[in-house]
Amino acid sequence: MPRKPDPRHNSLCQRCVKSCKQLKSVVIVSCPDYEGQAVQLTVPLKFPPGRPKKLKR
Repeated sequence: MPRKPDPRHNSLCQRCVKSCKQLKSVVIVSCPDYEGQAVQLTVPLKFPPGRPKKLKR
């Protein structure tokens, strides 16, 4: 389960790995030291309900 970002930090700083976090009240356009966190992507698997049908030959 992913950790929730700290609501006290700026939205750009919440996604950064480094420890130079700024408060939410500071407006940051870009950060020269920005290193984004790795995001784990999930692929939703959808299976049809019931058992699979046998192939007719």
